[in-house]
Amino acid sequence: MSVNSSSSISRAEQLRQRRSQKTQPRGVPVKKTAPAAPRHQPAVVRGYQATTSIPLRKAKPTKVRKQFYYSLGASGAEIRLPAIPLINPGARLISAVLLVISLLALYTIGFGSQFEVSNFKVEGIQRLSYGEFEAVLKLEGAQIIEFDPQQAAADLAKAYPELAFIDISVGLPAEVTIQVVERQPMMAWEAGGDTWYWLDAEGVILPPRGDAGELLQIESDQIPPLVALPVVAETAQTANQNPSATTSPTEIWGRVADAQVLKAINDLLLRLPPESNLVYNSMNGLGWQDPRGWEVYIGKNLENFEQKLTVYESIVANFEKQGVYPQELVSVEFINAPFYR
Repeated sequence: MSVNSSSSISRAEQLRQRRSQKTQPRGVPVKKTAPAAPRHQPAVVRGYQATTSIPLRKAKPTKVRKQFYYSLGASGAEIRLPAIPLINPGARLISAVLLVISLLALYTIGFGSQFEVSNFKVEGIQRLSYGEFEAVLKLEGAQIIEFDPQQAAADLAKAYPELAFIDISVGLPAEVTIQVVERQPMMAWEAGGDTWYWLDAEGVILPPRGDAGELLQIESDQIPPLVALPVVAETAQTANQNPSATTSPTEIWGRVADAQVLKAINDLLLRLPPESNLVYNSMNGLGWQDPRGWEVYIGKNLENFEQKLTVYESIVANFEKQGVYPQELVSVEFINAPFYR
């Protein structure tokens, strides 16, 4: 009996010990290992958890100022210079700076002394002078930005019809170069009294300026016969019919003489003796001063020029046979009715 009771007690005791190991008493906390915290807190919106993690706070990049050190020599000592702040200008600031720079540049060009024309070059002049160009352009002391080369060329052509070619070039800061070609006068036309006109090979009427050397002289009681303008007003038409009555010398400069008159003059120069002087009369037309003492006129209509010269030569031959010579003039303006005085 003793053996069975001891074994039964020992079994019961074993069961209690096992139960005490499986169960824990209330109030004793159970230690659990905390899970690792996520790097970003997930955003939760009313029961919905976003799959993308959004950081709660984003750190701003810090601007590091550059520091410079200046060595004092072999001693190894250094001086730290003040840090230079890093500037990040915006688009508005850059635009404002560019606007200020542009305004300063315009002000400098418009009012700066370095852009003020002190003098200019004139190339190709022969009878004209530098002062005559300055009198028209008034360029000295003006700003180069205000100078208009095309308008200046038009003003020079109007003031000086003897300029056959004008080219104006402009350079910075204040350089102006004018290249011209002057017309060469071929004959001097005396329009009564002290009024003279020069004509070049093309018949352009020029004012007598400078020294043109020895020219062929034509004595007349009127200005050279002119080519009619394309558009003629009433007053201008009267001037074309009788220019000496209503026009001034300045209005004649630059006009072109009648091509037939010029051709007849050139032909006469080839046919006449060198000592003969040409004349032009408002009534009798073109002629010359015969060395034997009278004037010869071939008229204003010069289409049959060669026939008129032939008639005159036959008249002079008849004078020599008869021994009678005219004392004033011989006119062959009308071939069928020549006369002399």
